[in-house]
Amino acid sequence: MITKKYNVSGMTCQGCASSVTRVIKRNKEVEDCVVNHMEGEVVVTYDENLIDDEKIMSQITRLGFRAEVKA
Repeated sequence: MITKKYNVSGMTCQGCASSVTRVIKRNKEVEDCVVNHMEGEVVVTYDENLIDDEKIMSQITRLGFRAEVKA
């Protein structure tokens, strides 16, 4: 398991955070997902052998937000 942080822009409320959490947690490869819309941050713990950054960011982007791996 690995834990990564993502910068996510465009989230304006707890509803946005809930949507991101719901979509990311649908992946069985994801152990945990914590979203802070105030900070624009998403922290995901997942099995890096089964899912990657691109898939996670793609799912966030499809919700209408911009996502990138936090340096």
